Amino acid sequence: MKKPIQTLLLVAAFSSGSALACDLPEAPTLPKGGEATMEEMVAGQGSVKSYQKALATYRDCVSADIDNAKAAMKEASDADEVKRLNAQHESAVSAFNKAVELEEKVAGQFNVEIRAFKAKNK
Repeated sequence: MKKPIQTLLLVAAFSSGSALACDLPEAPTLPKGGEATMEEMVAGQGSVKSYQKALATYRDCVSADIDNAKAAMKEASDADEVKRLNAQHESAVSAFNKAVELEEKVAGQFNVEIRAFKAKNK
């Protein structure tokens, strides 16, 4: 009797919108290095760091969704339920990977702007 209750609790916890609770942060607007002042570049660096922290929080949330889906799949006895949970797991993994890609993209673009700023101010 214990397993069906655990399964129901895991499925309920995962399907109660926990994926919706993970809010992907909006990417910051980066300064144009060739035109920006030092203050704008410093503010841009702060925005990038805040974005990276927000993405880390987002990835932690998505990781919990991944773990919940794995646990629920182990407990599920119905093939359709396993299939649905597997789709949720794959979606969460994809969201996690997308967050990593976004962080790399923003950091890379900010590095381009830093180089442009340094070139302008030689």
